[in-house]
Amino acid sequence: TSSTLIEKFDIPFETKTRTLKLIAQVHGMLLITDLQTDYASRELYLWNPYVKRHRVLVSSCYKKHLDNLETTCALGMGFDKLMNDYKIVRIIYVEDDQGELLGDVAPKVEIFSLTENVWRKIKNPGVPRLDIEDGVFVDGCYYWLERNYAIVDDTSTCHGHKLRIMSFDFHSELFGEFNLPDDLSQILARNPINKLMRFEDSLALCVLDEPLNKGDSGLPYCIWLMRQENGVVTWTLRFRYVLEECGYPLAITKNGTLVIELFCSKNPGLASIVFCNQSMIHQDHGFGECMGPVEISTSVFNLSTVDTSFRESLILYEGGKSLLKYAKY
Repeated sequence: TSSTLIEKFDIPFETKTRTLKLIAQVHGMLLITDLQTDYASRELYLWNPYVKRHRVLVSSCYKKHLDNLETTCALGMGFDKLMNDYKIVRIIYVEDDQGELLGDVAPKVEIFSLTENVWRKIKNPGVPRLDIEDGVFVDGCYYWLERNYAIVDDTSTCHGHKLRIMSFDFHSELFGEFNLPDDLSQILARNPINKLMRFEDSLALCVLDEPLNKGDSGLPYCIWLMRQENGVVTWTLRFRYVLEECGYPLAITKNGTLVIELFCSKNPGLASIVFCNQSMIHQDHGFGECMGPVEISTSVFNLSTVDTSFRESLILYEGGKSLLKYAKY
C-alpha cells in the first residue's frame, strides 16, 4: 500500500499492437496476450520477470480456427501440484451454421504443458455453453464468471437463468459449473462491475452493490467468499468498502486492502489508483491518464495489477540458458 517504487521491469517482448492484457499470474509467472480482439488469446507470452526469461507460444492444435477472426477464445493458467506442472487451457468457440458461437458446435479445448512444452487436444471436454469473463486461479482450479445480462423481470434471474461460474481442474482436466446465489445474481444483473479474485485461499467475487439506505452517497464494493464443503457451495459476505466515486476493482491484498481504479468524474480520461482498507482508510495515488492517444499502437485500455507478495520464482530458468522458444506450427 505504498507508492514507493520497489523494482522496475522492462517488458522483453512486444505484441502486434503494443498493447498488453494480463490473463493470469501463478507463482511469479505471468500469462500475457495482446489486448486487441483480433490477436487476443492467439499469441501468448509466458514471462517470469525475476529471472528475465519468457516464452512466446504461437502454436496451436487448432491453428485453422485461430486464424479465423470470427472465433473467440477464453484462457486460463494454473498449477497441477500432483504432476508438478504449469498448464494453460485455451477454449476456442467456433461459429455454427447460424453464426452462433455458443450454438450447435461444441467448443474446442487444448492444453499446454510447460513440462512437455507442447499443446494437446482435450477430447470431449464437456465445456458449459457459457459466455464468460476473465477469470482467476485458486487452489488447483481456474474460474470464470458468466457475463452479466440485463435483468428482464422482478426475479433474480437474468434471461431465464441464474448467473453461473465455470471451473477447470488442472489435474483432472475436467470442466464444471455452479450457480451463483439469488442475491449475488440480482446484484450482478443490476450492475455489471465485478471482479473474480483470490483471497484467504478461496475464490472471491468483488461486486459493486447499491447503497444500504436511500440517500446514501457512498458506493459499496462488497467482497464475497466462496466455500465448498461436502460438495455444497456457500457464499459469505466478507468485506464491504464504501467509496464516493465509481471505479473498477483490480485486486485485494492479503491483509484485505482493496485496490480500485477510480474514474475522474470531471475528466473521463483520468483514473486514480486507490487503496481502501477495512477501516475505510483511503490512500489515493493520484490521477493519471487511463486512455492514451487514439492510435492502437500506443493506447492503454485498462489496467492490471499483480500480487507481488509471492516469492521470487525460478520458473523458466534452467542453468542460465534462455528458454525463449518460438514454436513451429
